[in-house]
Amino acid sequence: MKKRVFLFPGQGSQKAGMIKTFLEDFPTQTKKFFEIANQICNQDLLKLALKGPEEELNLTYYTQPVILTTSFLTFSILEEHALEPEVVAGHSLGEYSALACAKSISFEEAVFLVHKRGRLMQEAMEAKAGIMIAIIGLELKEVEEMVDELSQQGPVEIANINSSDQIVVSSERALENNILSKAKERGAKKAVTLSVSAPFHSSFMKPAKNKFATFLENINLKKPKYTYISNVTAKPVEEPQIIKELLIEQMTSTVRWKEIIDYLYHSNYRTFIEVGPGKVLGNLLKRQYPDVEVAFTNTSKNLKEVLERGELL
Repeated sequence: MKKRVFLFPGQGSQKAGMIKTFLEDFPTQTKKFFEIANQICNQDLLKLALKGPEEELNLTYYTQPVILTTSFLTFSILEEHALEPEVVAGHSLGEYSALACAKSISFEEAVFLVHKRGRLMQEAMEAKAGIMIAIIGLELKEVEEMVDELSQQGPVEIANINSSDQIVVSSERALENNILSKAKERGAKKAVTLSVSAPFHSSFMKPAKNKFATFLENINLKKPKYTYISNVTAKPVEEPQIIKELLIEQMTSTVRWKEIIDYLYHSNYRTFIEVGPGKVLGNLLKRQYPDVEVAFTNTSKNLKEVLERGELL
């Protein structure tokens, strides 16, 4: 098998209309997987992914199953054409997409889990009371110093370390303006509040973490078919029980995405396919390591181009 990595996006990659071209060009597969997800979530996710409204699509208990279903649908088409990875890595929610595609959990179990995960995460923080802010152009040490200063005003925590100069923090909405202004004072190129409905990967998620553990305990995970990289350790994990423990821990832990990228690059992986909506992960990777090859599948046109290239990728 070629040294190929599949990357699976997390929240923030969703937008209304995201599966329009898939429904046009791959109608059978698209309807099949969304019908399953609709039944599990008791919601017309296909319509939501097609038409929105954005405010409803951005509710985490809908966002998560919509993105996972889109990623799994895309993977299934790649798999039909004998395009498989050696390694899978997912960003936050994307870990569940990666595990489903690696046959560690079934698609149905993955949809069930992320829907429950989303509900619990939303319940853990009152609606619109928490935020996540992406800070671009500051190194980790600078953001850590900024967080220490701001923590005197209220809880602010590093949620995602996405690259050497893109770091996401979670906090209360009351501190939003303070965080944005402090980031700019320190020279950030950009600081933007993300379209998510709760402050993930922080201590705010402790109530959700404890409840989610009971749901996950009833799922029978298997050893992943492909090498799977954990967000918590930034290293490969294959033992099902350890994977379960790390998925629970992930809810309140920092997503160590930059370390995952570093690990893969220094393990001599140079070919990456982002499987699912958006181009966030591929673009992050390309900025960090310009010599890698990155392909996208966010539209049916892009997916078809990947399929045409086949084993050349």
